Amino acid sequence: MKRLLIAVLAVAVCLTSCIKGTSILYSGYMFGTMEGAGIMLGDDGNNYHFGNSQMTSSMPVSGRIFAAFQVYKLIDGTTSDYEADVLEYVIPLTKNPVVCTSEEEVEALGKAPLGVISDYYGGGHLNLAGIALITDDPSATHVINLQIIPTENADTLHTVLRHNDGGYEFASSMQDTYARYQFYACFPLKDYLDEEKTRVIELKYLWQEEWYSSYIELKK
Repeated sequence: MKRLLIAVLAVAVCLTSCIKGTSILYSGYMFGTMEGAGIMLGDDGNNYHFGNSQMTSSMPVSGRIFAAFQVYKLIDGTTSDYEADVLEYVIPLTKNPVVCTSEEEVEALGKAPLGVISDYYGGGHLNLAGIALITDDPSATHVINLQIIPTENADTLHTVLRHNDGGYEFASSMQDTYARYQFYACFPLKDYLDEEKTRVIELKYLWQEEWYSSYIELKK
């Protein structure tokens, strides 16, 4: 999906710039939060006012979003508001993380495979592009959660990305029967971070029967 957005961005930049005849200040793609109709507060702290109504008419007016866009100019009298066009967008999976109080609750979150392509902390959320292995059974259900692991060490917030596929038992020998599903996700973490002490977010995930970890350093 990320590759798709990049490809769409490259084509759309060419087409739109030719149609408008307007110079492009810069192009990009990022997570953000919708602040109103066609207005995205990007995780870079800038507000992007999308002017192409053919794309913005179907966009949400609130909540998280991942968008590819091109920027034309800084709006007069502002320091962080830009005129822009959205080229493509995806509504990411957005849900609160969970804290388990028993082994049964942990087991219920599942141990089906999923991987992390990229991740970062921004906009008060853990944002990521991921990939999950899903069965070819159309009746199978797939649920993704972020588990918070309580710890007395406030320097690091420990999290685990979980995937419940309805009870299917994954085996490496059967991976050819699974499809790879790419997705975007945002998990609000601001309330779980100690503003003074937390320096790192640890994200663990199980990919093809092996545990991996990524570490996100927080800027202070």
